[in-house]
Amino acid sequence: MKVREVMSVHVYTAAPDTTIRELWRSLFKKHMNSIPVVDSKKKLVGIISKENLLEALFPNYQEYFEDITSFEDFEEMENKVRELGNTKARDVMRSRVVFTRANSPVMRALSRMIARRLNQMPVLSDEDVVVGMVTKGDIFYALFRKNLGNDPSTTSYHGRKLE
Repeated sequence: MKVREVMSVHVYTAAPDTTIRELWRSLFKKHMNSIPVVDSKKKLVGIISKENLLEALFPNYQEYFEDITSFEDFEEMENKVRELGNTKARDVMRSRVVFTRANSPVMRALSRMIARRLNQMPVLSDEDVVVGMVTKGDIFYALFRKNLGNDPSTTSYHGRKLE
C-alpha cells in the first residue's frame, strides 16, 4: 500500500509571512498538530507545530523545565503570547522537515514517524510540492481495515477504496 492511498489530500498550508496569531487559530480550529509552510509554488520550506509556538514563549525552553522556580512571573509570560501574535511563521518554523513521498510504501512512512516520534508528516510530490498529510492514524486505520476487516471492499479513513 502506498502513502497516496491513505493520506489526506485536504491540507492546510501557510506562507512564511503568516502570523503566529493566524497559525494558532488554524491549529485549534482545524484540530491539527502541525502546518506545512510553503512558498508561492507550494514547495515545502518548513513546518510549524504546536510545540514550535509554545517554544517561542520561552527564550530557553529547556532551561524553564530544568528550573521552573526561576520563572516566577507567569502573568508576564502570558502577556508574551499577545506580543508574539504578529511574529511570522518564518521566525518560528522548523526548516528541516521530516516528510514522505506520495509513492512511498506506508510502512516506510510509518517507520520514519516512529523513529522520529512524529504523529504526522507532509507528503510531497517528486517536485517537492505538498500534496497531502499522512498520520499514524491514517496508516493504522488503512492497514487494519484492509487486512483484518470483514469486507475487503471497504473504504479508507479518507473515503477512498482500499486496494
